[in-house]
Amino acid sequence: MKERAECEICGRYEYLEEHHLIPGIANRKISDKYKLTIKICRACHQNIHSKKELMQWSKEKGQRLFERKHSRRKFIEMFGRSYL
Repeated sequence: MKERAECEICGRYEYLEEHHLIPGIANRKISDKYKLTIKICRACHQNIHSKKELMQWSKEKGQRLFERKHSRRKFIEMFGRSYL
């Protein structure tokens, strides 16, 4: 039996969208390469992009995820700054 996916923020079982934790067109390919994405529902995705504090949370989560395998220096080289 296939497991239903759920939103990584609110836990809803509905259509999920891929959210790049580090935003911006230039950062999309880098986020894909380093798997800095999460699956979230449309409502949570809209909230992240409309609320400054949630976008900051997203950037911090992305950086922490990156730093599990790479250095902060490498993160800054890739994304131009630290969010932590």
